[in-house]
Amino acid sequence: MKRIAFLTGLAAVAVTAFAQTAPSIDDLIKRLDAAQKTTKDFRAKIVGNVEQDKTKIKIEANISSILDKKLTRIEFAAPDTLADNILIVDNQNVYNYLFLTNQVTISKSSSGTDVGGFNFNPSQLNDFDATFPRSDLNFEAVKADTTPAGKAWMVEATPKKKGDFEYSRIKVWVLDNPARVYRFQSFDEKNTMQFDIQIPEWKTNQSLKITDLCKLPRDAEIVKKGTGLKKNNCNV
Repeated sequence: MKRIAFLTGLAAVAVTAFAQTAPSIDDLIKRLDAAQKTTKDFRAKIVGNVEQDKTKIKIEANISSILDKKLTRIEFAAPDTLADNILIVDNQNVYNYLFLTNQVTISKSSSGTDVGGFNFNPSQLNDFDATFPRSDLNFEAVKADTTPAGKAWMVEATPKKKGDFEYSRIKVWVLDNPARVYRFQSFDEKNTMQFDIQIPEWKTNQSLKITDLCKLPRDAEIVKKGTGLKKNNCNV
């Protein structure tokens, strides 16, 4: 009987752990903020689909970023039109390397970057509250879910004011441990999915070097666009 009682108690503990109360959105953001504060740099892989002109486009890219330098490197593997292209973004300039022409175009940077027809903001990977501000979004209750990377919390939000965002609804999956964004989806007013992006690989504090993130083919032709370009991290 003692063995049965022990097993029963063990099962009860397991059930209690599985039925863990979902954190509030505030608690979840605190976890993400705590993880962000310890992150100096990261390497990540993103995969997914983007809806463009009623056509799904596969996206795959490897991303490296040094946070205090506001420097991000994106190496594309898909779609075919972007394969082997490199995008380097810092707080001053954008360096866009096109593999087919072996040219680098330099222009002023902005908070987002137009890449092959879609807008990508690298901060989405490491700054939840800045990308999905609670002041501008209505969040629903946090729900438990599972991903190939483990247990996650799914949150859904809608803009408080119509037209403030390019989407009318967004879903974000945050891994329980370690706390990080694993997946995000957006939908338009007709509930058509705009994008579905996953981040299956994520490594932090890899001692990344500016020279590695700025590296481009030596024989690439440099094409500068615009005026007032300032040298910063990548002195091309």
